[in-house]
Amino acid sequence: MLPAASPAVSARPRAGLLIDGLIGLGLFVLAAVVLLRAVETVPFHGDESEWINAGRYFRYVFLDHDVTSQVWRPSWLNRDQPPLGRYAIGGIVWASGTDPAEVNKTYAWERDFQANLREGRVPEPVILLPVRRTMAVIGALSIALLFVAGRLVGGTVTGAVAGLAAIGSPLLQTYFVQARTEALLALFSSLGLVALLLAARRYRATGTIPGVGWSVGPLLGLALTIKLTAAVAIVGAVGYATVLALTALPTGRAQALRLLAWAASIGLLATVVWVVVNPFLWADPVGRTWSMLAQQQSIMVEQGQQFGNPVDAALPERLLLMVLRSFVDNSTPAFDYGAAPGSPPLIRRTFSALPTFFGVSAELVLAALGSGSLVWRVLGAWRSRRRPGAELALLVWLLAYVVGIGANLSLDWPRYYVPTAFYGSLLIGLGVDVVLSAALRRRAIVRRAASEPSAPAAEAAG
Repeated sequence: MLPAASPAVSARPRAGLLIDGLIGLGLFVLAAVVLLRAVETVPFHGDESEWINAGRYFRYVFLDHDVTSQVWRPSWLNRDQPPLGRYAIGGIVWASGTDPAEVNKTYAWERDFQANLREGRVPEPVILLPVRRTMAVIGALSIALLFVAGRLVGGTVTGAVAGLAAIGSPLLQTYFVQARTEALLALFSSLGLVALLLAARRYRATGTIPGVGWSVGPLLGLALTIKLTAAVAIVGAVGYATVLALTALPTGRAQALRLLAWAASIGLLATVVWVVVNPFLWADPVGRTWSMLAQQQSIMVEQGQQFGNPVDAALPERLLLMVLRSFVDNSTPAFDYGAAPGSPPLIRRTFSALPTFFGVSAELVLAALGSGSLVWRVLGAWRSRRRPGAELALLVWLLAYVVGIGANLSLDWPRYYVPTAFYGSLLIGLGVDVVLSAALRRRAIVRRAASEPSAPAAEAAG
């Protein structure tokens, strides 16, 4: 019979889980308080009118059970955005007591706010506020999941700092409370990331893919039905699983094939969810998906010409711009913050106003340290011939976001940096962990040196 585990040994993991649970709960509560306050202070944006108006798709599907009529014919609106965000916002409007078909008209961008207000193109507070408050709570849940992701990769400090950085970000405070879909996208993408990291940790420990790993595809498929940006998360997850297969090939063909099957399942299951949720795609999934991508690209070019802040630089410059906007400051065009046409863009910090080092923001310095730490850990696993773990999963995930968004970046607008700032918070957390670990090691060395007698004194004593 095996000896029973020591109570002290078995209690330590439980105590750690309890502490992590309390920290995660505390971050959720703090994020909810901050974001619910921001509901009242963040300026209204015309896109909120668009999303609330499009919430009538909730009525079409869930109240009228209409998934085949002319509502789903090829049109600008059906090619504009995937429908899950519309279902969610329409459902919130309906649950708050308003028929989703009887809300404001769409926003007229060629007119000013007062004209839109007079013409019924601005949602009334009784409609707008419930949607904003729900998004604030969803945003808080997303930040709690960010803590979990950081905890899985770097530990409690990494997750806690990442959560605090996200809570203090003016950029995230703005977009996580408006009646848009950024908070919803963050929620489902983060669920997919946490599932991916859990699978990565189990793979390192046992060489197998746990059941939670097979949920990555459906979760990211739901994220894709909210916003097309989630396609880069799917690429990141599939890319990670493919790298695992390549690393396993020298030691076992069967293991490599199982990992390739997992990679294929992520893409396949995400695609199935993408098509099933959107009746517009049913008649021609490939052709209509392509039409959505083409329309989005043309819209970005047109908006850059009409409203300003277009990006015409080559890929290396776009990637550098993404890094600076994600960790230093962002640029809001005049129309986006209610200024007169021709006014200069509004420049504001992406995260809280921490001190700078030789003109470089603290967040960027910490993110650089975190990136180096992540790469070093991946290389360490490779050199020691250990199976890759959660650090590789996060590294591939972040690379997919930076390269995927950067390659298609046509507008220097804040909303395009919300995902990279949100997940970039994990790098800030890793950077803080590097600094604290170095400080603790130095302190231990100093204490050890102080406690040891000097060589001459030791000889004299002898």
